[in-house]
Amino acid sequence: MASMKTIAPGRRSGRVTVPSSKSIAHRELIAAALSGAEPPAIRGESRDTLATRACLKAMMSGESVWPCGESGTTLRLLEPIAGVMGWKGEFACEGRLGERPRMPFERKPRYVVPGNVSSQFVSGLLMALPLADWDSEIVVEGTLQSESYVRLTEDTLRESGIAFERASEGVWRVPGRQAYRFRGGREVEGDWSQAAFFLAMGVGVDGLRDDSRQGDRAVTGLLAAIDAAPPEGVTLDISQTPDLYPVLAAYAAATGRSVAFTGTERLRLKESDRIASTAALIESVRRGEAVNTFGDHRIAMSAAVMACHASRPITVEGAECVAKSYPAFWDDFDGLERVLG
Repeated sequence: MASMKTIAPGRRSGRVTVPSSKSIAHRELIAAALSGAEPPAIRGESRDTLATRACLKAMMSGESVWPCGESGTTLRLLEPIAGVMGWKGEFACEGRLGERPRMPFERKPRYVVPGNVSSQFVSGLLMALPLADWDSEIVVEGTLQSESYVRLTEDTLRESGIAFERASEGVWRVPGRQAYRFRGGREVEGDWSQAAFFLAMGVGVDGLRDDSRQGDRAVTGLLAAIDAAPPEGVTLDISQTPDLYPVLAAYAAATGRSVAFTGTERLRLKESDRIASTAALIESVRRGEAVNTFGDHRIAMSAAVMACHASRPITVEGAECVAKSYPAFWDDFDGLERVLG
């Protein structure tokens, strides 16, 4: 049942501790399961990582229906693993996930992957092909967008004792017949993607690593670029950090900065069409109308950012959708002090 939340306007102060990185958690859950190791500790577990847990359990138990909810990462990382392992079953998708791009897995020695659709295709192959009984090569056509997520996959593979070679830009060679040896149990570092919303509010954020390999750590520099934008405006390329688009666009609109964004092509393929839903968010706030989240967690959280710069309350329809990535978001937000005057 959809919930509605009304947010009082005004700046906030205080500190929050953000959940564990969703991107890293997915990868470590899979590596732990394939190693027979204890799963990682995940702070503030989301619907997406719970989907990965449930999907792994169903697949490895020999069930025929594999529930991946609305989690694109779950689907794209596990689909090639199922193909390599020869597991038979069907992924059960919810929401818009069934409409989002997929790459059917085939058993072959060479995989050519488009670089401008989803880096998760590369990550899924990198995690699956070490388990194959053949050696493989992965080749990216064009520029690989969101490359930082592939680096996170590489980190998990190294920590699992998996050998691979990055032969050149956009080319990986993966020996088959390997076994995962991941040491589980540790807590996953904080999520820079979720921290972005509170950083845009000017709120202190705990639980992050300054040396993190997460690409969305770039949010601090991107927010600074918006703050420093000249009257004629600034152009920001977000092809490597597309998940930051809603919060950056909302922040720019709320603070009256002129910003043009490039590298936005894939935003129409997310939980919502994020170009359209972000524009609708900004327009609704400008008109004083209720915000339609379109079931998109990042639109709901971006509305909270806009409220911190607003002069009147903002009502958010479907506010519960934040549970996809940050179930405690509204509790953490409501725990901040509202600065009056």
